[in-house]
Amino acid sequence: MADETIRVLYLDDEEPNLFSFKAAFRREFEVHTCDEPHQAVRLLDEHEFHVVLSDQRMPRISGVEFFELVMPDHPDVSRILVTGYADTDAVVDAINKGQVYRFVSKPWNEEELRSVILSGYELNRARVQSAARGTEVLAMLDGVTVELGRLSTELASGAADAVAHVQVGLRTLQETVVEQRHRYGRSIQKERKT
Repeated sequence: MADETIRVLYLDDEEPNLFSFKAAFRREFEVHTCDEPHQAVRLLDEHEFHVVLSDQRMPRISGVEFFELVMPDHPDVSRILVTGYADTDAVVDAINKGQVYRFVSKPWNEEELRSVILSGYELNRARVQSAARGTEVLAMLDGVTVELGRLSTELASGAADAVAHVQVGLRTLQETVVEQRHRYGRSIQKERKT
């Protein structure tokens, strides 16, 4: 299991399902349950969840619709659709739109669901790490862009030593980009091995 506490949210309009879920998993995960979609949205906005489960068939909103609603604001959370019906159209639709990581049939098997939650957590962590790495790359590229602009301005000034300064600056930029490229390359290789 992970070093950090895995936070799980389960939305279902049937109280007995919520009670059973909490009883089964409260010792392993930080479990939050709710029976209203607006409560689930509020909880998602207030806490960082790794995995969110939703029942497909609910009175006001389907699980697929709920995931469509929350996906823009919470793209990294792993979404698991729980359905007690042979509602294959909804499941296929949810998977095709990229809204769900997995679906689980009711009544769920505790061991299977535990495994799905754990793998959903791993996917969430990978998404978060990937987003952080992407942010670092964008910041580095912004720095390179600013430095290229500065060098261009210096070259355009026509100063006697401008060409020499720009050459030094370009070499430094090239070394920085190559160093960052190797760093990210090693990180990606390491990630692929795990």
